[in-house]
Amino acid sequence: MIVPKFTNIAMNHIKFNTISSTNDFLKSYSKEKKLPNFFYVQTDSQTQGRGQRTNNWESACCENILISFLTFPDFSAQKQYLLNHIVSIALVNVLRKFKIFNVKIKQPNDIMAENKKIAGILIENVIHNQIIKQSIIGIGLNVNQTMFINLPQAISMKNITGLTYSLDEIVQVLRQELIDLFNKNESTIKELYEQIESYEV
Repeated sequence: MIVPKFTNIAMNHIKFNTISSTNDFLKSYSKEKKLPNFFYVQTDSQTQGRGQRTNNWESACCENILISFLTFPDFSAQKQYLLNHIVSIALVNVLRKFKIFNVKIKQPNDIMAENKKIAGILIENVIHNQIIKQSIIGIGLNVNQTMFINLPQAISMKNITGLTYSLDEIVQVLRQELIDLFNKNESTIKELYEQIESYEV
């Protein structure tokens, strides 16, 4: 695999200037390297970012979080929904920590703020013998971008608060939220998810 030019590489992450898709890269990279749990790939710009149902994820360069995390859930394939629950809760918790409170979940994979889309999720699993052995969790979070010409139903953290945020700080908060939630039991995850209001179309 030809590795695109990166801006930073560390024990637990790689960050790129630009890449086609963080999910696609991490999927290939994880086959070549033994990577730790919650290893992540982040990029400033993504040329072929994917959403659900082949939708594209559009994002201005260096203004938003485009990231994929590697995890090893090791639980039943029948409980794939728990992954979506965990990531949704993590994003809602992060937004609340940064003083964005009118946040809802729009099933199956969107996070809404002020009734507009602020984040999207794309989870891809490796299943063996009906057990989820590996998951790649792709997340797009609108942070500092303020103009969404082709996406009028999108919104960012900066649109809401007027503040400019450190992407690195948000990434570390998000990663820790994911780690903490993966350590909780199933009933707690379900309870936390049910406490978050759902967005009605």
